[in-house]
Amino acid sequence: MALDSDKKIILLYVLDVLKEYTDNQHMMTYNDIVTKLNILYGIQPNVKSIARNIDTLIDYGYKIEKVRKNGCYLAERDFDESEVMFLVDAVYSSKSISPEDAKVLIKKLTRNCNKYDKKKYKHIYKVEEISRKRSSQIFKNIEILDNAIDNGKKVSFQYNEYNISKTFLPRMDGRVFVMNPYFLVNNNGKYYLVCNYDKYDNLANYKIECMSNIVILNDDVKPLNSLPNMEKFNQDEYINEHIYMMTGESVDAVLKLSTSKAINDIIDWFGDQVNIYEQKNDIFARLRANEQALIYWVIQYGKIVEVVSPISTREKVKETLNEILSKYI
Repeated sequence: MALDSDKKIILLYVLDVLKEYTDNQHMMTYNDIVTKLNILYGIQPNVKSIARNIDTLIDYGYKIEKVRKNGCYLAERDFDESEVMFLVDAVYSSKSISPEDAKVLIKKLTRNCNKYDKKKYKHIYKVEEISRKRSSQIFKNIEILDNAIDNGKKVSFQYNEYNISKTFLPRMDGRVFVMNPYFLVNNNGKYYLVCNYDKYDNLANYKIECMSNIVILNDDVKPLNSLPNMEKFNQDEYINEHIYMMTGESVDAVLKLSTSKAINDIIDWFGDQVNIYEQKNDIFARLRANEQALIYWVIQYGKIVEVVSPISTREKVKETLNEILSKYI
């Protein structure tokens, strides 16, 4: 007679088999499950015990569909197929996660998938062919910064960059930066800390993967709403305005669109709060954005957008374009 502990283990084994080998396209009979348990774990329970285990799992909340007399499959998982694909693509498209860390994360994400769905992600494993910075410290940095923000404490860190030899070294001879951390942003596959340097009254954005030797200090942060013009600070607006996470002032701008197709690009980058309107058969977009980021964006989409106002921003676009053109003349 099987021990109670053995019965509990068999229950988990049955669940593992259902997760790995069944879905609505791949049913297993109770006899199939017995055979698979024998092959995988060297155990051979009887069909009645399999039926009892299936009923126990259903009672516990697992959505297991019974088919005909002795067939079944796992009908629902923590994530559906489209959700898993979205998360897998997000991990692999991140420029901050190393190939090794990405593989570990994907393995965890697909752990709940059956063997048939796991095959669909094999093509993504070519990610190592993509050149990107390896930053195994990124998750630790995020954890430390998140802890500091939760506790309202300042942080210190060194900020690194590559030199001509492609060596990653601290900036400014190893200077230690002390900042008031407010929140973290994931922008275009990169993680940023939005923070404030006590000496100034504006916000700054630092790439988290470039930080090292982060220390949580005992000093309390300067409240965000104590900064000038930050009494009604809106985090979502800030993120939409800073599409490239550049530091600097934001401007209220009007752009002229040469084609209605540009509306998709405008909304993709700046959000659906952008005001789109027609005037004398021309299409315009009114938005607020970080000025430097807007200049770079307009140059990127220069064939289909034009800065109408502010005039100062329009002039800066012209100056930048002239500088670029001079390199090719």
